Amino acid sequence: MIRTVAVGLSISVALLATPLDAPSHAATDKPRGKFPDLKIVSVEATPLPFFLNEHPLTLTITVALPKSLPGGALLDVTTLITSPSKTSFRLLTNRQAVATDAAAGTDGAKSIPRLVQVMQTWDGTDHTKHVVADGMYDYQVQAKLMVPGKKNGPLMREASLKKRGKFEVRTR
Repeated sequence: MIRTVAVGLSISVALLATPLDAPSHAATDKPRGKFPDLKIVSVEATPLPFFLNEHPLTLTITVALPKSLPGGALLDVTTLITSPSKTSFRLLTNRQAVATDAAAGTDGAKSIPRLVQVMQTWDGTDHTKHVVADGMYDYQVQAKLMVPGKKNGPLMREASLKKRGKFEVRTR
């Protein structure tokens, strides 16, 4: 009994003697990995606010490509538009071939990232082709670099971080 009390006292004294300003190993900032070379630079939505049954909403997405690209690379840009309740959504996709360094002729300009603009349009309908209701909608854009696969089509080589935003939908 006296032995357990002595062990308990020594542990509590040791805990009280540690400095409080020294962070634990869990509190230190450590990078979790490197950021991808494929980046979404900007997403511009026009017209804002978006009025239904007038003009489609146009998303202009600017993507910075990595310095080196494999032969036959494809750029896949996907936009998910969701309602606040998540009951209505629409998925917009665009897949296009990107030129490699040799085909583009950018031998001396490798330090400047190559920018590609992708335009996507949304007509104001959801996944069931019904016109959406008024309100605020969220969008989430992600770019993926695809390479030719051997059997089952293209394979994803690299993905960008997701870019998120909001826009308003109105009827007149």
